[in-house]
Order: sequence, then C-alpha cells, then structure tokens
Amino acid sequence: MCGIAGIFSISGKNFSDTLSLHKMAEAMSHRGPDDEGYLIGNDKEIRIFKGKDTPHFEGMIPYYPKEPIDSAYGIHATLFLAHRRLSIIDLSPFGHQPMCTKDKRYWIVYNGELYNYKELREELKKDGIGFISTSDTEVALYAYVKWGKDALKKFNGMFAFAIWDSKKKTLFCARDRIGIKPFYYTIANGRFIFASEISAIIAGGIYKPDVDIEGLYHCMSFGVAPRPMTVFKGIKALEQAHWMEISASGGIERGRYWHIPTGMQRPEMKEEEAVELIEETLKKAIKRRLIADVPVGTFMSGGIDSTTVSAIASKFHPGIKAFTLSFSQIKELDEVQQAKATADMYPMVHLVKDIDIDSVIDYVEDIIACYEEPFYELSPNYVISNFVSENGIKVVLNGLGGDELFGGYSYYRWIGIWKILRRASILLKLFSNCPLNNLLSKNIDIRRSLEVLETSSPVDFHTSMLSKVPESVKKQLFNIQLENKPNTIEKLKELYLREDIGFSNDMEALSYMDIMNYIGNHHVYRVDRFTMRFSVEARLPFLDHEMVEAAFSVPWQYKVFKGEQKYVEKKVASKYIHPSCIKMKKRGFSFPTKRWMQGSLSTFVNEAIQSLLKREVFNSNYLREIYKCWVAKKYNYRLIWMLVSIEKWFERFIDNGKGTSN
Repeated sequence: MCGIAGIFSISGKNFSDTLSLHKMAEAMSHRGPDDEGYLIGNDKEIRIFKGKDTPHFEGMIPYYPKEPIDSAYGIHATLFLAHRRLSIIDLSPFGHQPMCTKDKRYWIVYNGELYNYKELREELKKDGIGFISTSDTEVALYAYVKWGKDALKKFNGMFAFAIWDSKKKTLFCARDRIGIKPFYYTIANGRFIFASEISAIIAGGIYKPDVDIEGLYHCMSFGVAPRPMTVFKGIKALEQAHWMEISASGGIERGRYWHIPTGMQRPEMKEEEAVELIEETLKKAIKRRLIADVPVGTFMSGGIDSTTVSAIASKFHPGIKAFTLSFSQIKELDEVQQAKATADMYPMVHLVKDIDIDSVIDYVEDIIACYEEPFYELSPNYVISNFVSENGIKVVLNGLGGDELFGGYSYYRWIGIWKILRRASILLKLFSNCPLNNLLSKNIDIRRSLEVLETSSPVDFHTSMLSKVPESVKKQLFNIQLENKPNTIEKLKELYLREDIGFSNDMEALSYMDIMNYIGNHHVYRVDRFTMRFSVEARLPFLDHEMVEAAFSVPWQYKVFKGEQKYVEKKVASKYIHPSCIKMKKRGFSFPTKRWMQGSLSTFVNEAIQSLLKREVFNSNYLREIYKCWVAKKYNYRLIWMLVSIEKWFERFIDNGKGTSN
C-alpha cells in the first residue's frame, strides 16, 4: 500500500519538473512513510533518486538510489515518477520503488496488494523468470512483461499502478476491478499527470485547481462525483477495471478487462449450496488478506459483516487485534456489547475506544479535508483509523460490501412497493399540482420522496434513493445552468449501463448499481482516504472479485427471503458470530453530525453558509431560504452539511490551492 505519482511529457518537450514531482510525493507522505523513490528519464537515460525517508542501504540493487532528489531539480526530462512506500510485503530494501526488470526496460510504481502473488510467482518462475525480491510488486511487473494487459485478468487484489516501457516510450496504467485503489490524472501544459490523491496533483503546481460545475452538481447527490468525473475541472479518475496506455505523442488507448457478472444467477441452486458457496468463498478471501509481513487487525463494529470477517480471521490468525468504537454517550450508535459477545468466543484481542463525542469536533476541519470532495457527513472512519495506527497495526480487514452484495439496504424491500405506487402516476401528477404539495415540497425529504416515485426503472429508483439532494433542489440552487447536460439519473445511466447489459431481476439491478456507484465511487474512496491518512492499509474481503462473482450467481430469494435481508449471509454468519449481532437492528457507522450542527458546530455552520452566499456558483436567494428552513428545523441536515462542506472545499482547494490534508 503506497502512494504513486508521475509526470509524462506528451508534447515532445523536455521539462524541468523534478521539484513538482517532489512536492507531489511529499503531499502523500502519509500514504508511505517508510520509503520514497524517484525516477527521471528521457530518450537517452533513466536516473533514480532518493529522498529523506529512503532508508540507507549499501548493497547493490539495480533500482536502489544513491543520489538525493534535490540534486535533480535542474534536470530536463520527459518522464518523472515517484513512489511513497508503506512496507507490507517484503520489508527489505528489495521492495523499493520505482522498481525495474533486470534489463531495465520496464519500470513500475505500484500501489496495492496482489493476494495471489505467490501463485503467480511460481507460474512465472516455471517460465524461467528469476526474482530478486519477495514482493508482490515484482510479480506484477513481470506478469505485465509476460502477458501484457491480459495479466490484469490473472490478478486477485486491489491495485493502481503505472509501468514505463522505455523501448516503446509508453506508460501503461491500470486499476483494480472494484476501484479500491485510487488513480487520478489530468492533462495540463503538455503533460500527463497522475497520482494516488488529487491533493498531490494540486501540490505539484503544474495543474491549477478549478471547479467542475457538472461534477459538483452530481457530487451534491452522492457526496462524490460519479467516476470518472471529479469536482475538479480537468481531473478524472481511471475507472474501475480499466487500463489505459499513454504514448509520448499524447495518444491514449484504453479498455476494460472485467465486468460485474449480471444476468448469471443460477436458479437451480439450492439453499444449502448457496450457503456453502458464500462461506467457502468468503473464507478464501479472508485468508488471502491475512498475508503480510506486518501485524494485521480488523475493524469490528458489532454488525454482521465486520464481525463475521473478524471471527473467521481469528480462526486463521489467533490473537488478531479487533478494533471497535464505543459510543457510550449515544446508545443508539453503540454496538460494543454485540462486538464483545463475539470477541469473547474467539482467541482475539478486542480493543475498544470510547468516543468523547464533543472532542471529535477538534478534527472537523481535517475530516473535511480528508474527503478531497464535498461530503454530506462526518465519518468515524477517521477516528477508528487513527486508533488502529496508534496500536501499531498497518493492515486492517474491513466488512465493507456485505450490504451491497446481499441486499442489506432498506430500498431492497421498498422496490416492490415503489413498483405498485408508480403505477399511480396520474394521481401523483395531480397531487404535484395541488396547493398542499406546494407547501410540503419545501421539505427536502418529501420532495425527494416525490421524485423517487416518479422514476421509471430500478436503476432510476436506486439513484433517487441514494441521492441526498433532490434534482429539483439542485436545479434551483445552482446559478449556472448546465445546458445540454444530463440530470444525475441520466448521467449514471450514461456512465454505467452498457448497451448489452442484462439483469436477472430488479434486485440484481440495485446490487449492480450499489457496486458501481455506491461502493465504487463513495465507499472505497472514503475508506482509502481515512485509513491512508494514518498510514493504514484497509483490505476488503467481501469485495474480492471472486466473492462478487459468487454473490451474483446466488438467486435473489436467498438474499432477501420473506422480507429478511441478507438471508444467505446471515446463514453463514450464524455459524461464527454471537446471535445478538444478527438480531441487532441495522445502525450504520456514523457520527451525530446533526446534533453537532444544532449545538457546538452551529457557529461553524453559520459562518460557512454566510461565506457560501457570496459565491457566484449558487443562487444566493434560494440558498438563504434553504438555510432559514434549516434554522427552523425544516430541512434535511445532510443538505446543509453538504453546503458547509462545499464552502470549506472551495476555501481549501480553490481559493488556496492547497495540496495536502496534513
């Protein structure tokens, strides 16, 4: 797990970009505090450099640097690569990056983990390939040399990397199937610029940050712009399960190497077969993610997903540390009793941190900055990631993905009711014109409910249910009209629905959109941002691509069965966790943001809104009306916090152009 960055000339010019590259790497030091390395090259030569965090090493490794990076500030070149290392596998200097092949033709900067690297290593060794390290990075590099882009189909893991071919003068970039590891890029002033964080791209100083209005418009719905869009003008994310190859002339070839397997449910599957399939696949996914040369822990909330992962992990790894946050001041958020009940069943070390709710306010500015894009909530991921780091753990397993694969959200139950109600569209239209509705529509929740009922497909329904801000509110809020631009529902269809896609049923359509939009854009982005803020690697067994494929083969009657959600997962979980975890009402993992906004953060909120009123991007009269409704307790707090977050985002990234969350 690391941070990667690069600058590649696509204009034929040589640039003196070493200082920019160094700043990009420094902005990601939290992603890799253990080591740093740099490559600077042109048609004639490639040189490597070290930084202040590069460990001293006297031995001979072809890619281990001796020269300090500041000695290269005056060099003009066409390629600049940087790497910040969080040492997880092969802690020795042989795991240093940028890493090259023996002939020095190929060079890689890599972020992530290949969980099947040992198997791939043996396969490559049979073909005569020799390795000088025990790292998964070297396996990824030689796999690409051997199989080209088809190597991606062999990888089981989470990754984002770039490989330089010094003979072809091409840069090959790729991202894992789910998009767990980030890869952002832009083209500015004749260069292709990429990094693990948008902040790092900004820190380099070549790209000047500006707002992408369309990205911000859609971001208001989800707390993140639907990828590949971002809220930054000109910056995109490489899509999940995609690769692209950039040539020195600026040509870009791209492709997709994996799709979520929709339309592949096996109706003949028996219940016991489904339970066995999910159990065995999950156990394999967890076992893979325990491979590391450093201690591994788990997040354990007390809910079904993370608690099941923790329980199974402790069977493979006795004595594993499991981390739980306690909310003793707010009982409706607290799950410690359930987590402890399961922890007592296994040889695990259960560590609990009780949250002083009001003390977290001290970190609000940093939490907002961590997101890099405006978000509608404050996340406890920040606190638990710090807790894990304070206890010396570099790798932590997380239960993310269970709800999305097995129908854990309420809208999986509501879609049947929605299908009945939308047939009454004529009555709905009559209702929408009556004076009563004009009064009620000032309430964002009612406005949102009306828009949900007007949707016409399961995909539309999902997008409307997931959206935190109704389309009608956004249209009135923005001063700048997005003419000829699709609304958020249409945009997601444009981005994620292939012409040949087919769904087994409506439930599968919801699950597909959960993986593509909710997981692939929001969740993995949030988990990466907060864990890496504290130099911790998060591993997600439920999002193993084999687990996703297995889940999509299970008939939906074993996921939502007679109103019971996550039925097949609960069947598996019941073998491992305490019954109280399964019986517990779903609570989510959140902070009391609304309470803070009405109390100790009220001045903070008011000042941010007053500043936002002065920005031309929004209709100040409508914004003022929204805020008055909030003060009168008539508006959804998430919209108000989203607006506060937008103002703080403007201040940090657009007004000041800061490129680091430290």
